[in-house]
Amino acid sequence: MNDIKDTLVSAATFRALEACSEEWVKRSGKGTPLKVNFSDSGEVRFSPGGLCFADYLVFLRALTHGFAMPRIAPMLIRPLQTFRVICTLRAFAAALVDSENLKTRVALGLRGGLGAAESYAKLDSNCIDAIGRERPGTVSFTVGGEDLSMWFRIEPEAGYSSGSGEPPEIPAARVCFRDLEVACRAVDGKLDSLAAPALGEVEVTGRIPLAESVGYVADIAARNLVFAR
Repeated sequence: MNDIKDTLVSAATFRALEACSEEWVKRSGKGTPLKVNFSDSGEVRFSPGGLCFADYLVFLRALTHGFAMPRIAPMLIRPLQTFRVICTLRAFAAALVDSENLKTRVALGLRGGLGAAESYAKLDSNCIDAIGRERPGTVSFTVGGEDLSMWFRIEPEAGYSSGSGEPPEIPAARVCFRDLEVACRAVDGKLDSLAAPALGEVEVTGRIPLAESVGYVADIAARNLVFAR
C-alpha cells in the first residue's frame, strides 16, 4: 500500500497516536512516547522497539479490531522496547473509552484531536481555507474546575503545533468547557458547537474567529480518527 504513504489519513492518524502516547506517559508515568512512520517499503513502524506492520491496511486492522499480526523478526530484535510500545498502545486505547475516568479520557481525546488537526491544517483543502486566513496565534482549551489545559498554535509560514500544559505564548483565544461532561461530548463529536456557547456549556474569549477556525479543523480531524471511534 505504498500509495497511501504520506496521505492525510495516515499523517493525521500517526500524529494523533504520537500525541496520545505523550499525554498518557505524562499523566500516568507509565509507558513510552511513540513515533510512527512508514518505512521505504511501506511498512508501518513504531519506535522505540520493533513493532512493525506489513502495510497500512494491516495497521488499520490492528487499530479497529484490536489485533493484527505484526512482523515477528523486528519484535525479536528488541523485545523489551517493543513490549513497552504495545503496553502503551493498549493502555491509552482503553483510557479513551473509559467512562469511569472522564478527565483522562478528555485529556487524551483533546490531545489526539489537536495532534491530528496539525495534519488536517496542512493537507485538507477545506481546513487549509478555514485556518489559512488566520494570523499566527495560540488557542488554549481548558475545562472549568479541572487542572487540564491543551493548546494549538498557528505559527508563521503555515506551521502548526499542539501540546498540553502551559502554552508556548499567551493565548490569543481561550476555549473553556463548563465541565468534564461537556468536554467529553466535544471529544466524542456530540457537542452542538453552535448552541453550546448560548447554553453556557462553552465560553470563548479573545480572538473568537481564531478559536472557531481551530475548533472547526480539530472537529473534522477528531471525527476521522479511526482508533478513537
